Amino acid sequence: TAQGVRARRMRLPLQIARRFFDLQDMLGFDKASKTIDWLLAKSKGAIKELTKNLPSRNGKGGCGYFSDSFKGGKNKRDLGKARE
Repeated sequence: TAQGVRARRMRLPLQIARRFFDLQDMLGFDKASKTIDWLLAKSKGAIKELTKNLPSRNGKGGCGYFSDSFKGGKNKRDLGKARE
């Protein structure tokens, strides 16, 4: 948003929610965000392949958020961890 990043919620169909929370239980994560992070990390190659030819909002190619965050660059969460 123009005012910065904010928390968002997702609504999932019942069948998808069951699969998602089954996966979360199998992985042993206590938060949905950890499961989403795991899924994105495991999908990294496919996301990069899919987005490499998409127009970019920042003029660098790729699709902005995914191209930047999946190139191994530090994001705010990573920088916070480095300070701990």
